[in-house]
Amino acid sequence: MKIHTFAGALALSASLTAQWQETTPASSPAGRAGHGMACDPSSGDVVVFGGDTFAFPAGPTNQTWRYDGATWTNANPATSPPASVGVSLVYDSNRAVFVTYGSLSTSFFGGPSADRTWEYDPLTNAWSENVLLTTTPGGLGLYGMSFDSVVGRTVLYGGLPDNFFPIDSDQTWEYDGNDWTLVTTTGNPGPLERPGMCFHAGIGRSVVFGGIDVQTGGNDDVWLYQSNGNGTGTWSTAIVTGPRPTVRTGCRLVYDSARQVCVLTGGQDPNNGTPFGDTWELTVDGAGNGAWTQVTSAYTNARLDAGLAFVPTRRQVVMFGGANFVTFQAYGDTWEYGAKSRTFGNGCPGSNGVPTLDAADAPRFGENYVLDVGNLNTSVNVAFVALSLSDIPPTPLDVIGMTGCTAYVLPVALATVTGSAGSASLSTAMPTTVGLLGTSIFSQALSLDPQVNAAWLTASNAHEGTLGG
Repeated sequence: MKIHTFAGALALSASLTAQWQETTPASSPAGRAGHGMACDPSSGDVVVFGGDTFAFPAGPTNQTWRYDGATWTNANPATSPPASVGVSLVYDSNRAVFVTYGSLSTSFFGGPSADRTWEYDPLTNAWSENVLLTTTPGGLGLYGMSFDSVVGRTVLYGGLPDNFFPIDSDQTWEYDGNDWTLVTTTGNPGPLERPGMCFHAGIGRSVVFGGIDVQTGGNDDVWLYQSNGNGTGTWSTAIVTGPRPTVRTGCRLVYDSARQVCVLTGGQDPNNGTPFGDTWELTVDGAGNGAWTQVTSAYTNARLDAGLAFVPTRRQVVMFGGANFVTFQAYGDTWEYGAKSRTFGNGCPGSNGVPTLDAADAPRFGENYVLDVGNLNTSVNVAFVALSLSDIPPTPLDVIGMTGCTAYVLPVALATVTGSAGSASLSTAMPTTVGLLGTSIFSQALSLDPQVNAAWLTASNAHEGTLGG
């Protein structure tokens, strides 16, 4: 078979995609919803603060957890904000601290939202409250928040001042690390709680989608906010063509800086309470023209009020927790969304050791996916790379003369590669079709190795690459 046969099969595989993958960290926080979550791009660590665990009698928590891509660790800082629910967390890259604000009242009887501003320094593992503020938003929960790296300010929009008498805010606030400023804006999305919000560095604007006004309901508009950095700013609706996510509250929105798209997932139907588990990507330009693409994806248990963060060092969107308010269940699972690379299975010995197969990077949109084969017979330096869209159960190859070798892939295509000094590489251009997100590409190499066995072939381990950004 030829390599272009595999490219054609890949183009037809959109229906096979499953981009979200659940991770299995060694330890993990208890299930929770309404927590703040953001990433420290310098370390790649994801930080979670607060949330409601739905435990009785002490559901709300003030715990701080950190996730390094392998495990969650309870940071246990010496000082922490009070237990908080309905909060957001952003990373202020100018000052290298995380910022959170407010909280719904955690009283059983409801009441005014908390009015407090806290910062977390990941290097010293220390929380500190800014008690020198002269102006504040006055107490909010369920707001949207982003960090505008252009003007160096945390931007807060909307929120619920009082969860006993619910009237949502339509105010825009900015925090520069010293004080909050009520921004005078041209336009705004109207009163809003539980919106998805992130900062799109590619166009220099904050993006808002979803959320509802508890008095009138929600909408499916995309709003863009441009701060002037001087107490004024402009809100405008993006001109979105084509399909779009349905109206929802409690969704999460995060900016993938590697591909310059906003990724949205989750939320709840404000009319019947049904949680969502769908995933969408938004592309938008500086002129405010945008388009949504729904990604074929799946994770267990639709949810709202989860935590969502993008990790640039690994190019992964990470989701933790969330809840189903119909069943009143909080989730404690961790999911990742992005291109991935892993090896599995075992090769069999050849004249230059056991052949190996690996990739320097995962398969990514519009880039070359390079598979490296090692430990080839140095006098031949030829390998055959089997490519497929699925793996097979480990199958012994003794029957065809490859004694002690195992097959993990039934090839859709078989590519011949030559190299030198026992190494060779196969480079395949990846497509740019978003509908192919999550497609798995399985591969295994065969080393041409005369006189090692009756088939003159030895096999490598197998490899799986998950197509993403």
